Amino acid sequence: MALTDGVVNAMRVLELLAPHPEGRRVTDIAEGLGINKAIVHRLLAALVDAGYVNQDPRTSSYFATHSLGALGLRQLSSSGVDTWAQRSLDSLAAECEELVRLAVATNDSLKWIAKAQGANSSLRIDPVMGQDAVPHATASGKAWLATLSPDRVATVLAHESHLDVTARSPLDRSALQVELEEVRHRGYATTIEEMDLGISAVAAPIRGAGPGREATGTISIAGPSVRMTRARMAGLSARLIAAAADISRSWPSYTYLVADEELSA
Repeated sequence: MALTDGVVNAMRVLELLAPHPEGRRVTDIAEGLGINKAIVHRLLAALVDAGYVNQDPRTSSYFATHSLGALGLRQLSSSGVDTWAQRSLDSLAAECEELVRLAVATNDSLKWIAKAQGANSSLRIDPVMGQDAVPHATASGKAWLATLSPDRVATVLAHESHLDVTARSPLDRSALQVELEEVRHRGYATTIEEMDLGISAVAAPIRGAGPGREATGTISIAGPSVRMTRARMAGLSARLIAAAADISRSWPSYTYLVADEELSA
C-alpha cells in the first residue's frame, strides 16, 4: 500500500469512526472502505499509537478518542472564531445585556469556547471557557441533543458523569425526551436553575453542517434567574435564533460544504 493511500485510508477510518462514539468493528470499517481487514488492522494500530483511536476491550470495537475532537477544536480556533462568531456574540450580548456563550460539539460532548459579557450590573456571571456543558442540565446541551437521533442521544447520556447536578436536574430520560421534542418544535431550549442554582439560560442550535444535520454547536444567553424569567427567555428567543442562523452561515465546515456542493452542481 502506497504511503499516499495509507494516509487517505487513515483519514477515511477517522471519518467512519467520528459519528459512532460507541465504536465500529474491523469488519464494518473494512466494508465501509472497500479494503481488506489486514490493512484496516494496520491503520487502526497506527491510529491507536497516535492517540486518535482506542479499542473497547469488551466489544473489540474501535472508537475515536477526544484527541480527534481536540484537534478539530484547535483548527476551529485557528480559523478565527473572533472574526466569524465573536461579532455575533458581542452584538447579542450588548442587546440582551446578559452573558452570551458559543459552544462547539465534538464527538459526544459539547464545550464552551467563546463568550461575550453584556451584563453591566453587579449581578452577573462570568464562567471559565473550555468547560463541557452537561447535556441534560444545560440549555446548550438540550439545544444540541434535540438535533441528534434517539440512538445518539442515548449514547451521549450514557457517557454523562454528572447525572444530578442540582435538585432540579435529575436525569429523567422519559421527561427529557418530551422536552427535546418541544425544543425541536420551538427551536430553542431553556433551563431554570438546573446547572447552577440561581442561574437560568436559553439556547439555540447552530447548524454549521447544514439544515437538518446534527448541530455543530450552540449559542446561549444566561443570567440570574431573577432577570431570566420564562417570559423574558421566550422574548429573547427570536434574536437568539437569528444569531444562531448568522453564525451557521459563516461556520467554516458549512462554508466549505456549500462551496463543494456548488462546484459539483
